[in-house]
Amino acid sequence: MKQIKKLNSLSVAGLYVGAIMGAGFASGRETWQFFGVFGKQGVWGIAIFAVLFLLIGHFIRYIAIKLNTNDMGKIIVPGNNQKLESFVGYFMAVILANVLVIMTAAGSALLNQQFGLPYWVGGIVIMVLVVLTVLGDFERLSGVFRYIMPVLCVSMVVTCTMVLIVNPAGEVTEEVINPSPVAPNWFISALSYTAYNVLALISIVATASLNSKTEKTAIIGTSIGGLFLGILAILILFTVQCDMSFSQESDMPVLGYADRVSASLGLAYTVILFCTIYSAAAGNFYGFTTKIKESPNKKKIIVAAAFFAYFIGLIGFKNIVKYISPIMGYMGLIIIIMLVCNFIFTWKKEHKKMDKISLDKILVRVTGGPGGEAVLIKGKDKTALHDCGMACFNEELIKNIENELLDKPLDYVILSHSHYDHMGALPYIIKRWPGVTVCGSKKTFEVFNRQGAVDMIVSMGKSASEFYERDTDEITAEGIRVDKVLENGDIIDLGDEKILCFETRGHTDCSMSYFMQPYGILFTSESTGVLEKDGNSIHTSVLKSFDESIESAEFLKLLPYKHLLLPHYGILPEEYNDKYFDMYIEAAEKEKKLIEDLIKDGFTVEQIFEKHKDVYWSEEKAVNHPFRAYKMNTEIIIKRMIKETKNELS
Repeated sequence: MKQIKKLNSLSVAGLYVGAIMGAGFASGRETWQFFGVFGKQGVWGIAIFAVLFLLIGHFIRYIAIKLNTNDMGKIIVPGNNQKLESFVGYFMAVILANVLVIMTAAGSALLNQQFGLPYWVGGIVIMVLVVLTVLGDFERLSGVFRYIMPVLCVSMVVTCTMVLIVNPAGEVTEEVINPSPVAPNWFISALSYTAYNVLALISIVATASLNSKTEKTAIIGTSIGGLFLGILAILILFTVQCDMSFSQESDMPVLGYADRVSASLGLAYTVILFCTIYSAAAGNFYGFTTKIKESPNKKKIIVAAAFFAYFIGLIGFKNIVKYISPIMGYMGLIIIIMLVCNFIFTWKKEHKKMDKISLDKILVRVTGGPGGEAVLIKGKDKTALHDCGMACFNEELIKNIENELLDKPLDYVILSHSHYDHMGALPYIIKRWPGVTVCGSKKTFEVFNRQGAVDMIVSMGKSASEFYERDTDEITAEGIRVDKVLENGDIIDLGDEKILCFETRGHTDCSMSYFMQPYGILFTSESTGVLEKDGNSIHTSVLKSFDESIESAEFLKLLPYKHLLLPHYGILPEEYNDKYFDMYIEAAEKEKKLIEDLIKDGFTVEQIFEKHKDVYWSEEKAVNHPFRAYKMNTEIIIKRMIKETKNELS
């Protein structure tokens, strides 16, 4: 499971700012055209822009996290209207592609104005840089913003401050100077500018929020980004109103003022503007590419779209800002109205459910006896069984399920992994409900098709049956199967309820975790441990890799869960929600270090096992975890770590 490096608050803020800090913003052209031309009233316009932009940023962040998506259609459209979502998503993609039109035009104008290069040169350079960036991935894009945006922001603040010191603002009057005919007054202009920039904000803020370290990180980052944009817009407004006639005539007013201060400052700001154009173009064009379906031709489509945008941009930067940008703003107003409605819809849906629906009506523990927990999930339209427990308790399990379902069918079995104590009763479930769809990982599918693995499942099942004094002759694995092979991101649809599937390796390669919405219930796998009944310690259950198990815990920790259901335990008390995964990671790192230190000291497998047993085994634990299984599992990870150590040394 590939993990994107998670973003901190400043990285989120940088992406937020970078989404709109293009040539129009950084050059002062947009600030002048949308606010400066209205004299003193321009300050009120900036205030409206800053407040709305901050609020809308949080609306986007909230929807993205709650719906776990960065799809622009799903972010904008309320009510799960799939056709409208698809239309809006592609409409937004076209709008974002248009930003590349603006930025290539700006690059052409910048290098032509400052260095006298042919008009087409700057746009070509911007286009090539953007394509190279976007053909990477979101991590590459976030890296661009992470390093460029702090420099750009500081440079813009310093430049504007120097301009105001050397050339302080003159008298700002109530006079309105040649506004755009499609944005004729300060209020409409402020709304249009906000809406125009929101079009560029949605995809980047949604993706940044989903890739934040925590939801709190996303909230702080979005707040910092929104507040900084408001402050910077005011600073630019004061700068472009130093000489209102000069600003009216200049294509890039702030650059013009920088040249007034000194040639070196003008040159420095030219570099700043070029980097700003690049970062904004890359951010927005990335949003466009998220709507292109994965295919062998995707890269060719991206390159072709970039060339097309460049050629349109040759109509000129000043004309685009004055006429096309406000028109895009009016389109954006419709998008904002839909987005706000979707925020309200999502918020109401998120806050109405658990005060009306008890978990007991959704999840029913149907476990037949000791071993892995078996939980019946009762969806609106369909039902699912999460794990089956041991084979020797199949009769009790089936009776418990029948008592809950009555005459309803069992639609799905979803397996956490392929171990006997979690799927041992599966053959009996299939025999009772032959039409059931069994869901599991690709590795589980492979295990069930290996005779040696199936024989081991039966052998372990018989050992457990003897331990619990059951009838061992009844243990079988006949008929076990996986009908639906699950991959990361697959969804099991129960009606109103959707179960999102994730590979979470560490315990085994076949381990899966499941996240059920809209209730925020996270079914973890043994890769992220089992809380002991004392509530203070955690059994790690690592067989494959401590590093992979810790990676799985760090991933699950970021999901917006409200309830945790652990294997061999059940629903955790809510006070564990904010600390469980940290407890697990600490326990896993401690156990890993114990084994590593013993290996370094030259202990044998048997000696390491005895040391491990002294720390991690007790007779009380045998009730749910027979000693044979504990010994076999522990020796597996010890042998694996010894082998890895030898490979590292060789």
